[in-house]
Amino acid sequence: MQRRFWVAIAVLGSVAAGSMFWGLHQFGLRNLLQTRLENTYQRAFHELNFNLGAIEAELAKASVASTRGQAMELSNSLLALQSTVLAKNVRFTDLEMRTINDRAPRDSAVLGQFRQVEEQVQQFPEVPMGDHVNIAVPPPLAVTVAPTPVGEAEVNARQFIRQIGANLRVLSHATVADASVPHYSFVFAHPNERNRRITVEVVKNGGRVFQMFAERQTATPLLSVPDLQARADQFLLERGIKDMKILGVEEWGGSVIFTYCYYADGILFYPDLLRVRLAQDNGEALSFEGNRYVKYHRERGNFSEVVGIAAATAKLNETLEVIAAPQRVVLFDRRGVEVLCWEFMVQRQGSEERFLVYINAVTGREENIVRLDVKPAIMPPAKIR
Repeated sequence: MQRRFWVAIAVLGSVAAGSMFWGLHQFGLRNLLQTRLENTYQRAFHELNFNLGAIEAELAKASVASTRGQAMELSNSLLALQSTVLAKNVRFTDLEMRTINDRAPRDSAVLGQFRQVEEQVQQFPEVPMGDHVNIAVPPPLAVTVAPTPVGEAEVNARQFIRQIGANLRVLSHATVADASVPHYSFVFAHPNERNRRITVEVVKNGGRVFQMFAERQTATPLLSVPDLQARADQFLLERGIKDMKILGVEEWGGSVIFTYCYYADGILFYPDLLRVRLAQDNGEALSFEGNRYVKYHRERGNFSEVVGIAAATAKLNETLEVIAAPQRVVLFDRRGVEVLCWEFMVQRQGSEERFLVYINAVTGREENIVRLDVKPAIMPPAKIR
């Protein structure tokens, strides 16, 4: 009996020693991983400061924005933050844990300086390089109208492509519920071309057609661009789409792409943008892309203008030359809110590269800069999933 007692004591001692060893090993491993993580944070932060200082001049040269004083304010703020981090020996992992556990002091110097940097970044204009006149892509607006039954949606789809044929056969249809805008997708067989398909997509809430594709190989061009534009205008009017202004005309692959924008009260509404593609051989509508128009078009109220054209022009970078008459436009800001802006087509002195610069007509803020691409924009199927 006494022998069993000492055996049990020995076993328990071994287990305790093993547990202690495992615990110490885990503690050491945790400290090692935390140190590595902290080193990663520190290296990334200080490299950010170094790289920002190195590219600051190049960014100022490459940009036509009038925000060089800001691209400098941000750099100075980061340098001040770096000094605080070094002076107080701040550990980013400790700061992260305190923030996650909601124990970070609200008057923390480091957190306060980080918030200041974040606010400064939010003040910068968007500068999407290579974009077309589609300036911003905001979060989708909620669809507030009632759902449309699939049968009614099919009728709408047939009506939209009625010029192709009256009794088109449906090859397939699907309900796409997991998209930003739920919709129905119908595939019809062409009445005269056996292997040709026509795809029509209809928004579930409201039943409006927002996309149509009737692609085919085109023959030798026979119709002029002005003739095709007249046909594109008529195509839209027959489908209840009016008060549209042509923004762009691009020839591509035996067809012509016409970009339209809603125009009312002397204002271009960029959210209400759509495109129609017509074949140059017979004028047939090959594609319709009206995703934005269907989601955002509505009758708006009046937009107040505080900053006039002279004051807005004064906001431009002094190295820029205005090469076209400014116009009033409505676009989405970074919050997805429609704002009235002055649009200036400009080019840098000594360069033929052209840009569109947008100055907020209420605040005078530089909202957006778009470089005009000389290459024609191909019209692929728009994906809204």
